[in-house]
Amino acid sequence: MVGMNTNAILRKLTQSLAISRPELQVWFAAIDVELEPAEVDALLVPESSPASVDLPQYLLLQLLNQWIVQQRGQKPEASVEVVNKQTKLSNNDVLKKLRIAYQLHEQDVRDLLRLVTIELTKSDLSALFRKAGHPQYKACDDELVLDFIEGLGLWLARPIST
Repeated sequence: MVGMNTNAILRKLTQSLAISRPELQVWFAAIDVELEPAEVDALLVPESSPASVDLPQYLLLQLLNQWIVQQRGQKPEASVEVVNKQTKLSNNDVLKKLRIAYQLHEQDVRDLLRLVTIELTKSDLSALFRKAGHPQYKACDDELVLDFIEGLGLWLARPIST
């Protein structure tokens, strides 16, 4: 997606999932990117700041892949996914990666979206997770992906009833 704001997604992930800057440095180190604290800060400041540095889409994709490994563990037979620097990432891809990382089922996704007052029908939700080019595919806009991340943080922080 052309208008995708990778920095806003990273910022929302760190805020909503309570990830500290040192933790984020560890995540970057896990994908072989060593960043100083000031460099991490430059990725997290608003884009309007002169100190802001753009996060390339391929690095966000690598971080999301690492997120999956951290949450679910590395599959023994799985090879490391090589990410090309020209790889394009869509908001739909971000949704898919987070859904995989947290093993979210359809109802989980609908529940977490309700936490941020978004109601999606089953068919609308299904359309977001289809392959681009599929007749029923629906592109995810920036606002929805950020709301999804916020809802994920609220959903993960909720008390679990037994």
